[in-house]
Amino acid sequence: MSFYNKDNGNFGFNLKKINSQESLFHAIYFLDYETGSLLVCNRYSNDPSFLRDDLICSFLNAINLFINELKEGENEELQEINFKDTRILYEREGKLLVIAVTKKNDVRIERGIVREILEDFYLRFKNQINNFNGAINSSIKNYKKRLENLNLNNVFKFNSRI
Repeated sequence: MSFYNKDNGNFGFNLKKINSQESLFHAIYFLDYETGSLLVCNRYSNDPSFLRDDLICSFLNAINLFINELKEGENEELQEINFKDTRILYEREGKLLVIAVTKKNDVRIERGIVREILEDFYLRFKNQINNFNGAINSSIKNYKKRLENLNLNNVFKFNSRI
């Protein structure tokens, strides 16, 4: 009897996969809700389809605007779009719209993470968001570093409420 795994060339478990810090998210976009301007974003996936951040977030925002036009006068907002292996989540706070593209795991966890990141961003930049004039403040641009260094899988308080 042998425990040698021919697929990964070692004995026992595939430790690369066990120790992986693979993110639940492909990308996250922060937009000004009224203008659709991209404030800051970060990609967590090496998937080449996420290389054109401005194009992607403009398209996703256009879908949201289209839904608003269809439901004019009704308090209707797009919350999510589902595909086979991908989910697009929309969260809004005032003039801030956050769009997250996830790898479709647990929607409660994903939405909880997005909500916490939205609240953190909004609290830090509430004044700049509410008075947005088209110019993106350098402190908002620097938030990208926070997003890059943040392990989204461990972000959130919501875990304790499940």
